[in-house]
Amino acid sequence: MMNGVFVIAKKEIRQLTHNPQLMVSAFVMAFVFGAISGPALIATGGAGMGVGIDTLLFTYGLMIGLLIGYILSGQTFLREKQDGTIETLLAGPLPIKEIWLGKVIGVLIPAYVLTLASAVLMIIIAGALRGEAYIPSGPIILHFITVVPAFIACGVGVLGFIQLLLGMRENQIINIAVIFGLIFLISFSRELLGPGFAISWAGEGVALVITVALLLAVNAMTRFLDKERIVRTIP
Repeated sequence: MMNGVFVIAKKEIRQLTHNPQLMVSAFVMAFVFGAISGPALIATGGAGMGVGIDTLLFTYGLMIGLLIGYILSGQTFLREKQDGTIETLLAGPLPIKEIWLGKVIGVLIPAYVLTLASAVLMIIIAGALRGEAYIPSGPIILHFITVVPAFIACGVGVLGFIQLLLGMRENQIINIAVIFGLIFLISFSRELLGPGFAISWAGEGVALVITVALLLAVNAMTRFLDKERIVRTIP
């Protein structure tokens, strides 16, 4: 099973990285957000710089990772349906669930790398403006190692599932609704936390459990995918 998944993932990574226009869009998204958010960390931090930056980084990693995953997933799932090239994969021996999983991993890896690079840039700029280096707390490091990639995979998995399941017209509407719905949930969670909320190990543990539960739920949804149904949605 995993051999087929990794073959699909490598194919997707190769195609994504050989698409200059798409990669420029993803790079611009990552580094413009990182550059703009650097000064915002100073304003957020105030006297309690560590607490403020940790709170902003908690939601920033999720949001920028989701946006980059959204940009890249359009090429991996939707564009292949538009071009009809996905029929070649569907005609092969791999089950649709493995094809879906390979594509999700193929998007996750470059999206996660760009998210980390954007966060590092933001921290460097914030430290340079303040005149002192800032090292993220242990829970935030754990957040970027575990919760952020799992959440990106969850978002990409949902988008991929929808793009495979539905026709082109429905995709244009629902994809936007899904991405903005997830962004709203991230922003809402930040408001609930408040600027003075300290990110803790226990909080990160809860966030990880919730994200993994969502990821498992998305994985379970793939049982509704069917090769013949997907072929019927190809224009």
